[in-house]
Amino acid sequence: MTVNRILPGTTWIASWALLMVLGGCAITKKSASNKDADYSLSEAVLFTSSTDTVFADEFLYVYQKNQIKDTAAERTLESKREAMQEYLDLYINFRLKVQAAEEAGLHRRESFKQELAQYQEELAKPYLIENRVTEQLIEETYERMKQEVRAAHILIEVPENASAQDTLQAYQLADSLRGLAQDGASFSMLAEQYSADPSAAANGGDLGYFSALQMVYPFEKAAYRTPVGDISDPVRTRFGYHIIKVKDKRSSQGKVKVAHIMIRPSEESDSVAYQKARQVHQQLLTGADWNEMVERFSEDVSTKSRGGELPYFGTGNMIESFENAAFALKNSGDISTPVKTRFGWHIIKLIDRQGLDSLEKMRPSLEQQVERNIQAEVRQEEMLSTLKQENDYQVNQANINEAIYYLYTGATAESAEPDRGAILFSVADTTLEIGNFYDFVQEKQNALTADSALAYQLYQDFETSTLLVYEKGHLAENSQEYRRIIQEYRDGILLFDIMEQKVWSKAVEDSVGLKQYFEDHREAYRWKERVEATILDAQNQTILEDALQKLGEINEPLSDEAISEVESLFNGDSPLAFQIHQGKYERGEERTSVEAVIDQVSWEKGSYSQEENSRFYYILVHDVLPPKLKELNEIRGIVIADYQNELDQQWITTLREKYPVEINKDVLQYLVQETEL
Repeated sequence: MTVNRILPGTTWIASWALLMVLGGCAITKKSASNKDADYSLSEAVLFTSSTDTVFADEFLYVYQKNQIKDTAAERTLESKREAMQEYLDLYINFRLKVQAAEEAGLHRRESFKQELAQYQEELAKPYLIENRVTEQLIEETYERMKQEVRAAHILIEVPENASAQDTLQAYQLADSLRGLAQDGASFSMLAEQYSADPSAAANGGDLGYFSALQMVYPFEKAAYRTPVGDISDPVRTRFGYHIIKVKDKRSSQGKVKVAHIMIRPSEESDSVAYQKARQVHQQLLTGADWNEMVERFSEDVSTKSRGGELPYFGTGNMIESFENAAFALKNSGDISTPVKTRFGWHIIKLIDRQGLDSLEKMRPSLEQQVERNIQAEVRQEEMLSTLKQENDYQVNQANINEAIYYLYTGATAESAEPDRGAILFSVADTTLEIGNFYDFVQEKQNALTADSALAYQLYQDFETSTLLVYEKGHLAENSQEYRRIIQEYRDGILLFDIMEQKVWSKAVEDSVGLKQYFEDHREAYRWKERVEATILDAQNQTILEDALQKLGEINEPLSDEAISEVESLFNGDSPLAFQIHQGKYERGEERTSVEAVIDQVSWEKGSYSQEENSRFYYILVHDVLPPKLKELNEIRGIVIADYQNELDQQWITTLREKYPVEINKDVLQYLVQETEL
């Protein structure tokens, strides 16, 4: 028999699997003020076996990870000692089996290496800086959603791929306008005169209120970080440079759902539309039916058929006058006076109001929005910044400039090739040289480039790639949690493979040993009194009687075809109208609530009617089977499992003899008394 491997992370091997799969509690250490000895748990040896040394913190990690906190808290010191000793025995057995797997060379097999590598690739994802940055952006976005900002801006347009000179000129203009505004010049007048935003001529650069994810990320970031009344430094986005004046900040208004009646102005005059809107509003106040008025008067064809209803919206999603009027309504059913927008006059009715949902409820949609709305290059910039800060990034800008310059001028012999051994940057204990960069370029495009922008981009790609490779290669060094998880998976794979060899397959393939085990334990496999019965289970008495008429006289268990035919006949309207259960039922065994009805009747041949929990039953007891010994062919799977346990215990005894275990009782006693869940 081949045992199918189940992904680590599920319960796949007896009691030791708890060491791997359950979530845990933080490791804590009580004060040792009443003890003569104190231990550094990462240095204190708990037990040794042959070539294996296990430190106290390793054991404590898995022990605390898999204990039930409430139960553990109620234990006496003695019961806690017993529980820890029992768990230690299981853990020692586990470590001895892994040691045996290593001695057998299972960790050197190519299949093992490939399987572990696949798990490492998947397990690394939550710990990589990319995912941490995404999570930070999600949490940051949620916090910003709690607040709304009103700001005005001046945009100095500059293309993303502009030359260094054009970029500098745009920056200098934006910075000079900021200085004028700080010195008292009217921000709105400066916006009207200089801003490349087309709306500035009409609104003086005022963008109204907005919340997170409604502006490009660099703009949003600057607006939220700038205090009310202040003007930001020039901020670069894909549109150019902005200076932002923050006018107000307020708590989030949440979202509203409204319906509206819209009346468009005529070509000649707006006053006619306004008067019509006033009359409609007056009729609504005196009791006119909302839906009828929408049908008769609204000129918004897209919402007319559904009572004028609009989807939920929040700040910044609608025209400001409409939005302000909608949020000013307090109670469901409240109706606004006529409100003017560029589309016409609106009468708005509040249907519902929602506050901000919890972070956990919003997390899936926020993740999608962050990945969609915050550009990949912005996320990458945040990611690289964090990586550099955490890994002692040091840079030699002169060498970088020289390397990039040669990349786009070397082909024309304007400059000599720089020293390939010159250092560009270092990250922790790893240094990257010009030669590494040029090898990267050679692999990418196999040639120099005459494009300065492309040369710079190639360097950025090289730096990014190098940092990401470094992060993955050093992840286990930098994250104890990741390192422990990888070790668990590694040991789990080895344990699975060695158990397959020593226990599972052996129990299945050793037919002689299995039969002998069964004969030696024959008395453990005995049937109690049983009945062979058919149970008809109906929703009501009428269905039960109709089914009995359809089946006719039942003298023996029904065939599967007969059961399927009758159930299909009566379950056309409701799948639970009628069911048939049959089999051999043993005295005292656990059974489903439906089949438990067999315990309500006499265990004698015959037919019985029973009503339980508003269901109607007809039970036919075909035969009463007295207690007897079970045969191997009846319970082969159960016997195999028991034989596997027997082989496992024999193997553990052999391992204990082969790899003598020495437990440091002082350290164990310390763990019992000085640690808590």
